[in-house]
Amino acid sequence: MPKIAIIGGGIAGASIAYHLSKRGSCSVDVYERGELLSETTSRSAAVFGHYGNATEVKMKRYGAELYNKFFLESDRELSFNLTGRLLCSTTKEGADALSGTDGVDADESSSGSGVPEKERLILDDPVTYIARGELKKRMATVPYLDDSEIMGCLYQPNVGFLEPIGMGREFVYRAKKHGAQFHESSEVNEIVKNGGEIEGLTVNGDFKEVDGIVCAAGPWNIPMARSIGIKLPATHTLAPILMMEVPNPMKVVPPLFQNIESGVYVIGRDNKTVYVGSYGDRGEYDPREINDKIPGELREKMLKFATKFFPILKEAKVAKEWVGIRSGVSDGVPIVGWTEVKGFSIAAFDSSGIQLSPAVGDIISKQILDGDQTELYENVSITRFEGYNDTKWSLNN
Repeated sequence: MPKIAIIGGGIAGASIAYHLSKRGSCSVDVYERGELLSETTSRSAAVFGHYGNATEVKMKRYGAELYNKFFLESDRELSFNLTGRLLCSTTKEGADALSGTDGVDADESSSGSGVPEKERLILDDPVTYIARGELKKRMATVPYLDDSEIMGCLYQPNVGFLEPIGMGREFVYRAKKHGAQFHESSEVNEIVKNGGEIEGLTVNGDFKEVDGIVCAAGPWNIPMARSIGIKLPATHTLAPILMMEVPNPMKVVPPLFQNIESGVYVIGRDNKTVYVGSYGDRGEYDPREINDKIPGELREKMLKFATKFFPILKEAKVAKEWVGIRSGVSDGVPIVGWTEVKGFSIAAFDSSGIQLSPAVGDIISKQILDGDQTELYENVSITRFEGYNDTKWSLNN
């Protein structure tokens, strides 16, 4: 039976393993350098909502359908909490951008407004613009929000968050049921090529011959691809989160609240817990050198933002903090599938990994097992970037 190796035991690798193994056409081995689901997946706020560019929204529709199936069928601990999402601006220019006909101006000229590139297009869900001074008249879920400086905001009700570890374990469980093997404490030392084609990989010093490799290693994708001559058109961003606990239970759990000027967000997790997160600058980081201590200046900025808009958090304590590493792609769309090296496929996200992992697993499995490039090929393929090509391969040829 043909052998496929997956590098990375997060939710992306687990989804790919599930989609490949359920067909029964190949053996699937997942190699994780640490513990399953312990890196980027466990550090995610796990927000799920139909916003982003058109490609992402199509992929999220697949994800929503699959997650609904899991919720219905599983007797394990899975959850989704609907919070709604407020995208706000504290400037007139930002508010004008948010109040556009389509919710957010998708034109590149909107970059001067402060609206992040990932937020310039909102599709598929009802979105309401709420003008200055109207927020607390329109919503009964924001008693703790100080809206005095908010010039305008978008409200999208169909947004919430998953429990990332539980959903990742669901993929692992289902993949194992179909025969996939998961290997923890199994670091990939080398990807071995023979000419322009994959021959195998070395794991903990042992060579393993395989017919194909899928790299779903989150922030390790960049150095892994580089090791076989592929300069992946992707970057990293730091993803710090403060978990804050209030002394007394809140009567209303705060929605996801994002400010386009600061890049900081707040989301209530339950009636005592709030996450405060931030989107950092793009760059390249060595995951081994990033610890869970948020740099002091950034930590102060996050706390200042959180307590300014949610004064109730002035009485809260920081119960825990951590720093994840998001992947970033310049056009905001993940890079999924074949590369120029025959037998080597990639799953590189522009954040949103938990939201897009189901669709990524579907796309990669169809390419590897059927040679089907899928309808989203032109949108997610690495070939959309100038100077990049791919070698289409499958286990059928």
